[in-house]
Amino acid sequence: MLKKTIFILIIPCLLLFLLGLWQLFRLNWKSNIIQNMNLPAVHLLPNNDLARFNYRHVKIDGILSDIELYVFAGQRGYYTLSPMLLTTGRYMLVNKGIIREKKEEKAKVVKVAADGILYCDSSKSKSWLIKNNITLNTWVTLNTKEISNELGIKLEKCILWQKGFGGKLAIQPMKHLEYAITWFTLSLTWLIMCIAYYRQNKCHLK
Repeated sequence: MLKKTIFILIIPCLLLFLLGLWQLFRLNWKSNIIQNMNLPAVHLLPNNDLARFNYRHVKIDGILSDIELYVFAGQRGYYTLSPMLLTTGRYMLVNKGIIREKKEEKAKVVKVAADGILYCDSSKSKSWLIKNNITLNTWVTLNTKEISNELGIKLEKCILWQKGFGGKLAIQPMKHLEYAITWFTLSLTWLIMCIAYYRQNKCHLK
């Protein structure tokens, strides 16, 4: 009876402690991202592996197509993305910023030297509740695989968020530290309560 009671009381304490550790892991992960974003800009070469420069400030040459995709950005309007043809023959999406309403005029094909932060986790973005409305060119999720299939072009998994454009890449690691302290405090409080409960009832639990 004693061992069973102690086991039941300790489980919440361990769970709270593990939640605190997870928040510290997230803090370290985001701190590394911020460090990468603050490094000097890298001018990418055709043979560079884009994934190696995830969350880095990069410059890359290409030809921006006249295709524009509109990704829902809440009350702010839409993110406007266009595929950019790289010297490798593949395409990479470039987020050109936020607009309030969709444009009626067609964009132009232009040669550019794009400058911004590279984001290489977009192939995992998917919503099971809200579907993209491809007919109306209204996207809810930035899933490069789905967009690649729809456009019939080979897209890199990375998306370039142009320089000076925040939004999705705004990182605030300090909240994770606050959450970690909260979980560790709750864990310690629960442990103290378990010890106090055990001392008061140890004779009855044997």
